[in-house]
Amino acid sequence: MIWPFSRKPVPTPEHRTDYEAMLQAFYESFLRPGDACADVGAHTGRHAFPMAAKVLPGGHVHAFEPIPACQQAIRDACAKRPEGAVVTLYPMALADFDGTSDFVLVKNLPEYSGLRERVYDQPVEKEHLTVAVKKLDDVLAGLATLRYVKIDAEGGDFGILKGAQALLAKFGPVVSFEFGMNSSVQYGTQPVEVWDFLAALRYRVFDIRGRELDREAFDASGRAQKVWDYVAATSRDAAFVGRSLAAVNARNP
Repeated sequence: MIWPFSRKPVPTPEHRTDYEAMLQAFYESFLRPGDACADVGAHTGRHAFPMAAKVLPGGHVHAFEPIPACQQAIRDACAKRPEGAVVTLYPMALADFDGTSDFVLVKNLPEYSGLRERVYDQPVEKEHLTVAVKKLDDVLAGLATLRYVKIDAEGGDFGILKGAQALLAKFGPVVSFEFGMNSSVQYGTQPVEVWDFLAALRYRVFDIRGRELDREAFDASGRAQKVWDYVAATSRDAAFVGRSLAAVNARNP
């Protein structure tokens, strides 16, 4: 569920580190041919196509994107790129409910768009759309396997995780997600809620810098907003994830 939350965090300065490149290096370290992945908040395919290249042959990328212009960009790329053959576009948003929702499109910074407004670090031009919303559990209920879920939903990540609870429990995929109070404030989501949810599913949480975070540390990190990218892994993958993140960081000090 989504509810109002009044406390407004102080925006945090942007950092120069290319966390998108680090995230790509991370998932490329473990994706293999035949794997199935979900890219939630696919934007124009920044990660969907590198993921697709790694899971060929036999794998698949399920890409979810609610912004019409971004959907068209993915369709165009699928038609031109060989790895596009294993990318399926779902023109919708994901959350922990089914139906429709208002969607805040940030026209000059579409990557800041989401089901709710967020704290913006620069002037924005907004437009409101109505989008279809589904739960990942329902859309991908027929999957035989799921190796990786990437989520980037500008504060809506926790709702997406809750809407994927059955898939997480069944397959235990590696999950990357974002968290920071600047984007989560309008959802009323507290960092410890996310950590508790994942812990109940036997997931361990790391930040993109490779540090494993207990409940207190994740709460502090989500409020400090020095990093926004996190990885969750079950005990099956936690040791490997820690080593992989350490290797990625060694190349990106």
